[in-house]
Amino acid sequence: MIQSTSLEAFYKIQSSLGRAQKQVLDALRTQPNATNAEIAWMLKWTINRVTPRVLELRSPDVGLVEEVGRRKCRVTGRPALAWRAVPMPSAFPEKKKEQVKPVDKSMPLFI
Repeated sequence: MIQSTSLEAFYKIQSSLGRAQKQVLDALRTQPNATNAEIAWMLKWTINRVTPRVLELRSPDVGLVEEVGRRKCRVTGRPALAWRAVPMPSAFPEKKKEQVKPVDKSMPLFI
């Protein structure tokens, strides 16, 4: 389970973001695995406006964006890094499912 202090810190960071950072983060939440050029295309911005916002969002202090990998950009056609928004922590994580023990076939079944 996530500590309440961790959840508070996560929301505090999000509430301190600038408008442009929030727009980039929202774009990555709706379209994960996007390159900077694809984000720029979605937001109708120049690439020079997107790249610094992604850099800020992936800094260790903020940590809201992470690298997915390198792939061909759908806008430029060139290899580029793709990004995604870090999943928000859950205050109520799923409980682990109990392991079902295999049936011991040597024991008789009683009905």
